[in-house]
Amino acid sequence: MPGRTGPKDEEPAQPTRLLLVEDDDAIREGLRLALTRQGYEVLAEGTGRAGLRSAYLQRPDLVLLDVMLPDIDGMEVLRRLRTVSDVPAIYLTARGDPIDVIVGLETGADDYIVKPCQPREINARIRRVLYRYRAAERRDGDVYDDGLLRLDSPQQQAWAAGVPLPLSRTEFRVLDRLVRRTGAVQHFGTLLEAGWGAASPGARDRVKFTVSRLRGKLDATPVGGGSIVSVRGMGYLYRSPTTPTLPPSPKPAAASTGYGHTHALHDGFRPQDRAEER
Repeated sequence: MPGRTGPKDEEPAQPTRLLLVEDDDAIREGLRLALTRQGYEVLAEGTGRAGLRSAYLQRPDLVLLDVMLPDIDGMEVLRRLRTVSDVPAIYLTARGDPIDVIVGLETGADDYIVKPCQPREINARIRRVLYRYRAAERRDGDVYDDGLLRLDSPQQQAWAAGVPLPLSRTEFRVLDRLVRRTGAVQHFGTLLEAGWGAASPGARDRVKFTVSRLRGKLDATPVGGGSIVSVRGMGYLYRSPTTPTLPPSPKPAAASTGYGHTHALHDGFRPQDRAEER
């Protein structure tokens, strides 16, 4: 076969895909049009269940989510989404009480916008959140080194205090995911995707078992098993021993829009939710 003699044509840039979950028809359509004019591809849904399905099937780059939805509270929607994805998410809601804002951010949102607001402000916040995520992605290199723990991703080799650290492939991939997002919670779904690439029965137990083995191996080194911290009901985070303090309110992973074991998204619907879908 004749080979190409010129440079490979570059693929056209794909527009950023947003998922907008808003129950008010007028607001939803107005925002969809405004954001489309800004160059986004906008998926618009009116219920929490529809939003979850769309997130699973369409894999948006960012989610704009109302809190007061007719079927599932928006914060519950994000909690369920966070079990399988670290996609950037922004609440867009009329609930502006400071307590609501705090709770919203603690459920894993990256920003919280109180209505009414201008589309230009929404666009500016979207761009800021996406820039932060993508900047974190650009910082990732082939080698992680915090002065004590060193991981070479292409070679899948690890060292602790200069001494080779024997790890299985799965253990390496899980640890690599944790250290690349030091101080950020890695949800069970994210770690499952990193280690195994797909869901399976007893998936959470697999993650827990692998983390337990990692802790045991790290305990025999100056890094220590305590560098992998459990976050109840969510997953784990890596705290580098060379970092003086742990961030007081760890946020979800900030560089990936992977969706982990996404079929669990539908499995996560409560029985009454599934019944209402029929």
